[in-house]
Amino acid sequence: MRRARIHTQALTEHLASLCAENPTIDLRANAYGVGIEKCSQIARDAGFIAAVVSKDSSEGCVLSVTELSPTTVTQWWDNTALLSFEADIISLKRVGANTSVSYGYEYTTTAETTLALVGAGFSDGVPRTASPGAQMSVTGEVFPIAGRIAMDQCVLDVGDAALSVGDIATIWGANPSLVEWAAWSSRPTGALMSHLAPRVERQWS
Repeated sequence: MRRARIHTQALTEHLASLCAENPTIDLRANAYGVGIEKCSQIARDAGFIAAVVSKDSSEGCVLSVTELSPTTVTQWWDNTALLSFEADIISLKRVGANTSVSYGYEYTTTAETTLALVGAGFSDGVPRTASPGAQMSVTGEVFPIAGRIAMDQCVLDVGDAALSVGDIATIWGANPSLVEWAAWSSRPTGALMSHLAPRVERQWS
């Protein structure tokens, strides 16, 4: 239902270009939520100095930050080709004008429209501070989030678009981008990545 698609080749090429500028990198917070074991190996192969010094069953691998000083805390996930955060549409409902949506009824439809329920919320890493204003894309078309982002789900106002249950909503990726979500939520890109929940399936391609 919820997945983060990580593009290995794009990540490898991007890290190699960063390494040419500075051979150190900060991979704390479990490589910003992506997974330190895979990322640290890719970083080493790209020429970075990144040593995993211990493992813990609850926190995963831990980097020796002192060995990485001065660290490059680059916003290296700003590259939109590296990762796509997605979730499935789990319900569609046709509603009339003046329908209030989600907690607090802060969003009201202005005309007859379709509401699409997306199976991801702030417990998955979708920042609730991004609503109102945030958007997601489905089948290449961008739609606004309707109302507050809830714990396990959020709602899109998709108008008259011909969507189906099971269609994939791109939370961030090529469009909209992680950088746009950082602006909408007033959070740095690294913080957004670090808060991707463990139940979001990481898929490497």
